[in-house]
Amino acid sequence: MAAQFGVDYQSVRVDLAQVGGQSLEAVAREARYRVFAEQLRPGEMLLTAHHEDDQLETVLLRLLRGTGVKGMRGIIASSEFAAGYLGRPMLGVSRAEIAAAASRWGLRWLQDPSNADQRFDRNYLRQVVLPALRVRWPAASRTVARAARQMADAQELLEEIASMDAAGIADLGRVPLEELLELTPARLRNLLRAVIEACGLRLPTAKQLDELTGALAVARRDAQTRVRWPGAEARIYGDFVYFMTPLADPSPPSTLGYLHPDRPWAGPEGRLELRAADSADTRHRLADAWVGPGLTVRFRCGGERLIPAGGTHHRPLKKLLQEIRVVPWMRSRIPLLYRDDQLAAVGDLWICDAARAQAGEARSWQVYWDRHPALY
Repeated sequence: MAAQFGVDYQSVRVDLAQVGGQSLEAVAREARYRVFAEQLRPGEMLLTAHHEDDQLETVLLRLLRGTGVKGMRGIIASSEFAAGYLGRPMLGVSRAEIAAAASRWGLRWLQDPSNADQRFDRNYLRQVVLPALRVRWPAASRTVARAARQMADAQELLEEIASMDAAGIADLGRVPLEELLELTPARLRNLLRAVIEACGLRLPTAKQLDELTGALAVARRDAQTRVRWPGAEARIYGDFVYFMTPLADPSPPSTLGYLHPDRPWAGPEGRLELRAADSADTRHRLADAWVGPGLTVRFRCGGERLIPAGGTHHRPLKKLLQEIRVVPWMRSRIPLLYRDDQLAAVGDLWICDAARAQAGEARSWQVYWDRHPALY
């Protein structure tokens, strides 16, 4: 068909890996749009052929799955998407109207054979439920489409309220508890949904959101509380709630990595690099004599002590991490740099006094540690 009309055609095959709780339909849809996003160039618009009957199916399916106001908007007519835009110009036209026009114009089209498989919810709804529904309510598609537009207006208001409630939050991945606990339950749930989405995380179900709001109400400030849902989690510690993707499994305790100016180190805990120092402050510079043979990368076993550069006595590493309020789940993930059995640096947080460069030293080094989850 593409050749007949003289247009480019590209076929892309995707692998579908299902995550717990996801349907095959949802996984396939995400995979398709991921490919579309990769293909779309800045300013381009992707047009899809969703029509009024698709809107009816989508709203009913989401209603049966317990969706909220946002889900009841159904399919959005136009929106920003990847580097460009996404438009559905036929949302106001029924499938019957499209088929009639196609027949008048003598068009040919393909039927996807998977559309006949009633194991999929949408197909069952389309073939079994909707025909009976339309016998009783012939205008169901138009009525539900109108309701979806009203839900879109309601969602816009909810987003405006969430924006007002989030105005005082500097970091949406680290939200002060006091900003949340002063809200009414409805506004709290609304703000949590907005914050989670802004962090690029999958939204929790209503049950999971209730679990989170309950945890916020009873969380002890000296305890670690965690609420998880697929692809995301919220951790409560101190005066904050942290929204994040689940942490990758850490390096095993027996890890012995190697770091040299010519050889960075990378692992689940991030990436380490030694660069020529550009700081005049020797408290942040490693002496060249310590770096020359290379440094070993290890992780906490407990009991580590150091004299921070510029200090006068040994301090327990555990105490230092507590003082600067590193979150508990990251304390064992901070790489420790050793020369033989002598601790030289703790990530890029501290240089040990014995390992620091001296003033006027010709060459010295700084530790750069990045690609790791937030420490605070």
